[in-house]
Amino acid sequence: MLLFTRIYAVCIALILIAGETWVVLTTNKYWPLSLDDYIACTALILCAYWVKCAKQAPLFIATWMFMFGNIYAMLFNRLDPVSGTGERINLLIVMLALIAIGIGSSTYCWLQSKRVDSNA
Repeated sequence: MLLFTRIYAVCIALILIAGETWVVLTTNKYWPLSLDDYIACTALILCAYWVKCAKQAPLFIATWMFMFGNIYAMLFNRLDPVSGTGERINLLIVMLALIAIGIGSSTYCWLQSKRVDSNA
């Protein structure tokens, strides 16, 4: 399961990097607002490289949760009835679901490692 989590993390990070770059290049988005997304995706790729055993999965969990928080805040800022733009709401919901899968798989790996340790 850890192998899936590592590969999934890299795939999602690359997709999000490409998507964020596309948004920055094709809209009037102020580019520094994308730095946190690039940092989170870089952290996810680094976790995929660094995390070699399931006991280290909390690194993944923390990174996924940071990403979830960013996207969650972005979603509800856009849904704000006063100042929200309503742009790309469906895409943000899909991204939250993809990130939730990452959180779930990382948590599963970590819990499995705890279960193995308790049986030893």
